[in-house]
Amino acid sequence: MPIWDDVVPPEERALYEHGGWGGVAGFGKKPALLVVDMYTAFVDPAYPYASPDAAQTVTAIRELLTQARASAMPVLYSRAEAARNVAERGRWKGKGRLQPIMARPEAYQIVPELQPLPTESVVVKTAPSAFHGTNLVSQLVVHAVDTVIVTGAVTSGCVRATVVDAFSFGFRVVVAAECVCDRGPTSHKVALWDIYTRYGDVLPMADVLAYMRTVRSGVAGDARVTHVAASHSRGG
Repeated sequence: MPIWDDVVPPEERALYEHGGWGGVAGFGKKPALLVVDMYTAFVDPAYPYASPDAAQTVTAIRELLTQARASAMPVLYSRAEAARNVAERGRWKGKGRLQPIMARPEAYQIVPELQPLPTESVVVKTAPSAFHGTNLVSQLVVHAVDTVIVTGAVTSGCVRATVVDAFSFGFRVVVAAECVCDRGPTSHKVALWDIYTRYGDVLPMADVLAYMRTVRSGVAGDARVTHVAASHSRGG
């Protein structure tokens, strides 16, 4: 059963289905892999922003990353950095950024397992979306990308915001369900449900990998694959 079925009541799901929401939009021909905010502060449990399932998510993303590189797909990352003043910090409600541990330089470094290659771009952001205030969209245009495979943390925050912006810019959006994580299972599942009904496809990692294996030199050989919505049971 889809991961959100135990938090979204049947009558709500029926209402959306009656309105024609949800379903599978499908992949395009030129995908890119986007790794959102998989830096130390979001992965290491010593930090206030880490998600309980972050280590599992790192392992899952690593599989997609390996395949993306083998298929010569563009790979792009986002991360934050320490704010020097209140204005740079913005109006985030969380107080965790004020803790001394968040001033460590390594807090904002992408974890070693997912370390970018010298040829892979990393955008530095101050807002939830990886598109806000960065040149991410222009980089995707230069790569002629039509499909953005979104991974990272956290599902209900920066991942969802990035998905909405990718959708708004006209990209096809796919979320590999095992490759995103959140601090709580409820927000994780509701965010995936929201993405599935409105903005993109939420698919099992196995289906995303199957598609990525059709990509040669950055272009999908046959994108006409039948996919189903995420049905794994991990809470996130």
